[in-house]
Amino acid sequence: MMDISFVNEYLALHLQADFWSSLDADKKNAAFKMASDDVCARLGISEIDPLRIFQVCAVSEQAVFLAEHYDELKTNREVISEKIDGVGTREYRLPANSAFSSRALAFLERENKSLNGLLNISRG
Repeated sequence: MMDISFVNEYLALHLQADFWSSLDADKKNAAFKMASDDVCARLGISEIDPLRIFQVCAVSEQAVFLAEHYDELKTNREVISEKIDGVGTREYRLPANSAFSSRALAFLERENKSLNGLLNISRG
C-alpha cells in the first residue's frame, strides 16, 4: 500500500520541490489522499500499488497539482444549464479533465496501457 513517503521522495527532485516542502503535513496528507482517490477512481482500482511506477508518478503529480490549484478548481466551473423563469436555477460542471494534472494524465495513460496488457515488454 502506498503512503505519503513515496510522494515526498518523488517530489524531492521535482520542479515543484520547494512548493511541496513548504506545505504543512495536514495539507500534504489531504492532497495525497485526494490524489490517491482520484487515480484509483480513474484506473478502476481500490488502492495504489507502490510497485507500479506509473501509479506512483500519477499520484505524486496529482497531489502537487491539487495542493497548488485546489481553490481555483473549486471555482472553475462551466454553466451547463440555466433556467430563468421566476427563481432560476443553474447547473455546473468542471471542464473535462480540468481536475487532473496533465502530467498525471500522461502517467495514467501509460498505466492504463500496462494494465490492459497493451504494452509489450520483452527481453532481448
